[in-house]
Amino acid sequence: MSDERPFDLDLSRQAWTEALELTNGLPAVVPDRAEVDRLTGRLRGPVELLAAELEAVVEAQLEDSSDRETARWLLIRTRRVLDEGQGPNHRTAAVHVEDLALSCRALATLRHQLAIWNARAGQRPLSRIS
Repeated sequence: MSDERPFDLDLSRQAWTEALELTNGLPAVVPDRAEVDRLTGRLRGPVELLAAELEAVVEAQLEDSSDRETARWLLIRTRRVLDEGQGPNHRTAAVHVEDLALSCRALATLRHQLAIWNARAGQRPLSRIS
């Protein structure tokens, strides 16, 4: 991602919360496409930023651990969500924004946990913590 702005947890939390509230009625109720598209736009950048940051952290870790394997699993899932995109119709676009929201929340949580572990270990914090 070419945008070098730091990750904004508050804005991202607001976006994922809105997206999860919007998609709460799935599969019975498909939300408004314009709202789905708006939230997709708000979530995609932070998800890409968090995924890139976490990939760098995971690659820098020397020891294999269950935490590293969990992070790798999440990154694979997140890359799949980003690569698949919105799909051919309103329903698949709604599922996609829900997946982006869940990925963003999980990546942000893991990022926060890694920052805590790094601080306890006396390592430098993650580069873009706001």
